[in-house]
Amino acid sequence: MKSFQELVSETLQVRDLEELEAAADLFQFGIEKGYYTKRQADEFNTTYWKVKNKCIAYEIADVVKVNTLDIISIVSNAPAEIKDDRAELINYVNGRLKALKGKITGIK
Repeated sequence: MKSFQELVSETLQVRDLEELEAAADLFQFGIEKGYYTKRQADEFNTTYWKVKNKCIAYEIADVVKVNTLDIISIVSNAPAEIKDDRAELINYVNGRLKALKGKITGIK
């Protein structure tokens, strides 16, 4: 079993969602076997979401052609329940971008 720091370091270097899910499965196996503590589980969860938000943002950036850092910020703050639905997430990102640009209609 990998040390916790090694697992977190490798997780931070992940570039796609499949690798991220493999790291999460490995961590879950370690939790079930009692190799990791509650504090480590919290730290891994934070790392997992940081990397997942970045991976999702890069996928969205292929569709929505704006600054990737803006997309990462928007995706990070999006509700968790829409992050698995690409179409809904793209609509959310586009809506937030319009709001940032001041192009919302109907507001007086």
